[in-house]
Amino acid sequence: MTTHADFGPRGFAPVSDAMQGYRRFLAERDGEPDPYRDTLSRREDFFAGIEARPVRSERRLDRDVYLRNVLRHGIEAELDDEMTWVIATAKANQAERFGVELARLYGRDGAEGNEPESVHIVLQESYHTRILADVVGLFGLPVPQRPPPFTTSAMIHLMVFSPFPPRLTLPLVGMSERLGCVLFRLMRDRGLELFGAEPAVAERIRLLYDEILADELCHVGLVRERLGAFGRRSMEQLYRRLAPRVALQSPETVRVIGRERLLAALAEPFDLSARVAEFPDTAYDFGNATGADEPARIGSARGRRDQDFA
Repeated sequence: MTTHADFGPRGFAPVSDAMQGYRRFLAERDGEPDPYRDTLSRREDFFAGIEARPVRSERRLDRDVYLRNVLRHGIEAELDDEMTWVIATAKANQAERFGVELARLYGRDGAEGNEPESVHIVLQESYHTRILADVVGLFGLPVPQRPPPFTTSAMIHLMVFSPFPPRLTLPLVGMSERLGCVLFRLMRDRGLELFGAEPAVAERIRLLYDEILADELCHVGLVRERLGAFGRRSMEQLYRRLAPRVALQSPETVRVIGRERLLAALAEPFDLSARVAEFPDTAYDFGNATGADEPARIGSARGRRDQDFA
């Protein structure tokens, strides 16, 4: 989760070529932002395509069991992997929504900021809560609100209410975004494994999780662009020390992914450009920004993504 306070105000160096390219990218990918309605015009087009082609799993999950477990910390021992995965997705939604609404409630979301990327990122995070709710909705289930576990909640509070200048909090923001990239990818892949027998459901899971993953990779790149060498080292150190602790707070994620698989993924080298290359049409590579070529590249992306609804 990111907020306006995480990225500025300002005092940063003049806008770099990479940042100018990112702003063009956002304009092409997201369309026109409307912070008063919490919308990005092209994201609305994406959801219109989702709504026009509804998908529902044939698997019936026990609603009472789901609600009992999604409203508590920890889960019951006898849950199967499919139920556990849906609960883990719902709790990820709860954490995202907690951060978005906390920042908005206290006027720390930056929706009226001057930097276009700050406005876009705030609205993207709001869409992420909608996306995760749509994943859970594939099984006919709601996502009730609940605060996340203590460490996650504390990190969100620090990012929203930090009294420190952005250069001191950005490494923590970057760490949390990188952790999100790893966890969302693991959850996507596990969902494809669990629901592969229902191709339409598996494809919708991929489509929705990929939408979040592409954004999160961009957010990591943005933080790195803002940080100097020392800040990037601090971000790496925070990740090594805090990421496993935060991830292991989620018993449902640990169970459905597997502790060894989870810790191994967290320990893997994080080659941002290689990960961005998996989303050539929906993620921006700060390390290989080409400036003027970006709009054409994203234009081809929209055509490709439209095919997902064909």
